[in-house]
Amino acid sequence: MSDLPAELVAMINAVHPLPDPVWSALRPLLSRRPLARGEHFAVLGKRQRTIGLLERGVVRAYYTTADGKEYNKYFFVAPALIGDYASLLTRQPVELPQEALTDSVVWTLEHDALLRLERDFIDLLQIQRRFAESLYLENERRELEIATMSASRRYAALTERYPRLEFEIPLYQIAAYLGITPTQLSRLRSRRKSRRVST
Repeated sequence: MSDLPAELVAMINAVHPLPDPVWSALRPLLSRRPLARGEHFAVLGKRQRTIGLLERGVVRAYYTTADGKEYNKYFFVAPALIGDYASLLTRQPVELPQEALTDSVVWTLEHDALLRLERDFIDLLQIQRRFAESLYLENERRELEIATMSASRRYAALTERYPRLEFEIPLYQIAAYLGITPTQLSRLRSRRKSRRVST
């Protein structure tokens, strides 16, 4: 098996540094595979069984309303942890599917295999708790943005967080994240460009 890329190792160690024996136990359980644009990593109605470490690409978590409109709740930009954590914890079907928006590469790990390793390595319990905390904080940030920020400010915050995102995925996907139409997004972008030119 190829070695896990340094960017992913650094991402994990930034959350909670893992000792060498833990890495030695984890690495044989990781499998690298492509995730094609349009392919789902978390499939609506199916139980999530794997955790993903996104080496390259962009993945969205989204939901569909009763009238068929799609709204993006999160973007995962590599390096990132992907997979429906609620489904992993509850062993219930996925309610918030995850789809690759670009041709991507992901390292997968069976969740049950990770649970078995936890018996020997407490660090794995600690890092899962840290990731759960970060997911909670991200959800809080997202809900606060929706409640308190205009679409223009949410767009500015998104492009500050991910400067290249609007050049890597279709703009209608960004509009679906902001909760506006593609036409409204186009106006936002035009006004922003005009302000830059004037300054």
